[in-house]
Amino acid sequence: MNIKQDMFIDRILREYPEAIQVFISNGFEDFADSDLISRLGPFLKLKTALKARGINIDLFLQLIEEKLSETRGLNMSAVHDLKPGQKAPNLLALLPCPLKIPLQEEFSSFICSSYRQGELEYLIEGNANNQLSYYTYVEQFEDIDDVPDIVISPGINSFFYKGFVEKFIDKGYFADAAEYMPGEMLKRAGVKDPGGNYTMICMNLLVMVADLDQMGDLPLPKSWGDLLHPQYEKKVVIRGQKEFFCETTLLTIFKDYGLEGVEKLGRSVKAGWHPAQMAKMAGSGNVNAPAISVMPYFFTKTIKNKGNVKVIWPWDGAIISPVSMLVKASKMEQLKNAWSFFTGTAAAKICAGAFFPSLHPEVDNKIPEEASFNWLGWEFIKSRDIGAILNELNQCFLKAYKGYII
Repeated sequence: MNIKQDMFIDRILREYPEAIQVFISNGFEDFADSDLISRLGPFLKLKTALKARGINIDLFLQLIEEKLSETRGLNMSAVHDLKPGQKAPNLLALLPCPLKIPLQEEFSSFICSSYRQGELEYLIEGNANNQLSYYTYVEQFEDIDDVPDIVISPGINSFFYKGFVEKFIDKGYFADAAEYMPGEMLKRAGVKDPGGNYTMICMNLLVMVADLDQMGDLPLPKSWGDLLHPQYEKKVVIRGQKEFFCETTLLTIFKDYGLEGVEKLGRSVKAGWHPAQMAKMAGSGNVNAPAISVMPYFFTKTIKNKGNVKVIWPWDGAIISPVSMLVKASKMEQLKNAWSFFTGTAAAKICAGAFFPSLHPEVDNKIPEEASFNWLGWEFIKSRDIGAILNELNQCFLKAYKGYII
């Protein structure tokens, strides 16, 4: 049979559409979304998808062979091998929504003048649009060839987890693509990876927004630690939904205030919302509006009722959620035009213009001069099992958030 474990999902489903029934019946219901497959299928190998679900590869291939034999009326094992499959895309960028469209348009225009058609395969997608979590499969990567040559992602995700760090980062597979040091303000924050592995392109900054009508007699918080005080119980919203809450916020509170701080934050949080919902409700006079919202700096600029709110830049610093890039050291020269776009001034100006401060020293980020930053730190990330810590923090947070006794 032609299907091999190293083949990408989109190729399998394109050449053997009957196989979709086998995927769906074995827990891959999301694969029924053809648009999703067209976006992420070229980046997801069969062996990675099956390993993530604990499915035996040989048995799964046998199920597909039986399905194809049934529908095509022939023994697929007798079919001669086809020519090698398509080349894996070189670049995958999962971007915060405010950056996706402007960077995609600029990059598409740039790429036309830098590469011949088909020479560079790439996908630029909004991170929030991924119904199929690509990060789930990142944890199953075993070979460096499983990873795109260039990958850009927001937040602290699976590319920072211990398994990925030990298999790929510690072995020097990636190189810093920023040929500069950030400006003095960001240099002090320590955002440049001293190990030369990750390239932070820009930052999604988290600040507080107080709804003055909802605050009543409550004092305005001045630091992240203030939010842990009992007086703010069920007065705060942060990014999240159902069982998932902002990983960068939880990690930062843990870094500064320990597990007890995460528990206290859980008691303070009223709900998990999308930042767009926070911006819409802030200062609206709606009785369901929270007293305090923890939202990206970008979304504070979209608040309509600005007269009834106060944007608070905590004295201990806006929380940095990184937008970072990984570039394979072996492809630095070959793909220089591609990665240099994302570290260049054009992309930096787009990021800064969307209130995602860029690390490029020649770009004015237009942030308050007195502003400070709260960054987890590269040592904190690389020396810990971030994935395991996040699981523990999320459980601790949820118990307090839901009112369970800890």
